[in-house]
Amino acid sequence: MSNDIHNMNEYSALWFAYLEGDKKAFSSLYRLSYKSLYSYGISFGIEDQQIRDTIQELFLKLYSGPKLVKDPATLRAYLYASMRNSFINYQKIQRRQLCLEQGEEFHLKYSINNVAMEDKEEKEAIKIKLDNLLKLLTPRQKEIIYLRFLHQMEYEEISRIMNLSDQAARNLIHRAMKKMRDNDSNYMSLLSIMVLLPVDF
Repeated sequence: MSNDIHNMNEYSALWFAYLEGDKKAFSSLYRLSYKSLYSYGISFGIEDQQIRDTIQELFLKLYSGPKLVKDPATLRAYLYASMRNSFINYQKIQRRQLCLEQGEEFHLKYSINNVAMEDKEEKEAIKIKLDNLLKLLTPRQKEIIYLRFLHQMEYEEISRIMNLSDQAARNLIHRAMKKMRDNDSNYMSLLSIMVLLPVDF
């Protein structure tokens, strides 16, 4: 426990020195942190070069934006949390790319049970129409419809999630909606119902 406290104090002392203008303190902080952060990355199963790149990006971000650390006492926790978030995001991207490259489906799940309709047959007819429309779409088109309509996200947010430019996101959803329009002229009514649907897990 005392060793942990010593390390925390060393992180804080170096950070305070850097904030006071000692550039060498930042280099010392980098050397102090590197081995443990690298080891942390290995535990996530991330490749060597990705770990090294992530650590460098983290410290470049910290160097240019020291105000990101609100309390010097939390610096070490901040470094580890930042690394963890980077690895989680990296793994999500890798899984999504693998899924799309292999041609696997994006399963757009929803429930129509809570729609305010008493007629069960009408509900079932709507579900069949929605399912038929969604079958026309590619996995990426399904994903963007999912984000845009079930989660009602703006294009800027969708672009970040799907790693697209804003224009590419707009083009993707335009093509998806054109496919649906060509198949069913009432597609907008169906999509407006989808906005009211809860996501089905």
